[in-house]
Amino acid sequence: MTARRLLTALALALLFCPPLKAQDNPLVQRGIPAEATAENAVAARDQAHASARRIAFQRMAEALGGNIATPSDAQLERMVAALIVENERTSSTRYSGQLTVQFAPGQVASLTGRSFSGSGAANAPGGMALNIPMAAQSYVEATTRFNSFQEWLELRRRLRASNSVASVDIVAISPDAARMRLGLRQQPGEAAAALGAAGVAVSQDGSRWQVGLGGG
Repeated sequence: MTARRLLTALALALLFCPPLKAQDNPLVQRGIPAEATAENAVAARDQAHASARRIAFQRMAEALGGNIATPSDAQLERMVAALIVENERTSSTRYSGQLTVQFAPGQVASLTGRSFSGSGAANAPGGMALNIPMAAQSYVEATTRFNSFQEWLELRRRLRASNSVASVDIVAISPDAARMRLGLRQQPGEAAAALGAAGVAVSQDGSRWQVGLGGG
């Protein structure tokens, strides 16, 4: 192949092949499938999220290049710094979606013996920065009442989509009410204001909240 033909081939390759992105941080696993069927929507979601954590861990272990045994579900839950819903579909007994799972560097380092230390953000192999949303700084008990299952799903979606909320744990649920434990990335007053702007109405009674759909 002449030099001119070689240059032409390289130019075409650059034109029609998308540029390679820097390797994603192995501690951040995107597009993880989460699917389960159970006796109710809450149980299906919990089982689906547990399955997603296992899949994400296996992918991370492969990316790190080590033969790392999968921890128990309880250990995995503690290892996850953030779980972000990319998309989800829920029925009364079925959960299906895709998640981004971000593992806590300290927990992974403890298990694998690898160092992920850094300033401000942990560094994965190759000097890549790990961007982990701030973990919960405080917790509040919250209750809600709803007129339909779709109303409940929309409220839960808005809570999870808020940058002020790190976690939404369902403590109890009935056909028209639910009780939750919310992990907040801000002080409760600041988080309540941010949620109000995001379409979640919040009434505070000390450390207890009443939440529902608002404007937005």
